[in-house]
Amino acid sequence: MKSLNDNLREEFGEILKTPEITNIIIAKKLDDLVISNAFEKLLDNKYGADDSSAIEKGRAEFETFIINTLKTKNH
Repeated sequence: MKSLNDNLREEFGEILKTPEITNIIIAKKLDDLVISNAFEKLLDNKYGADDSSAIEKGRAEFETFIINTLKTKNH
């Protein structure tokens, strides 16, 4: 039986494969690995949404992940 996260991953993957999203990714030269990893980071931090400190921690980790990934790709 699939977990909620598995279902969300599957749905997200299907959305990424739609022609309009694929065209945006290609046109803006976005890295699909960064998109997937960012989605995973969001899944990791989805619980504890009622706790403002958990929300802030999740945001900070997400921002740090994106910044570090972009820095690595640019060097």
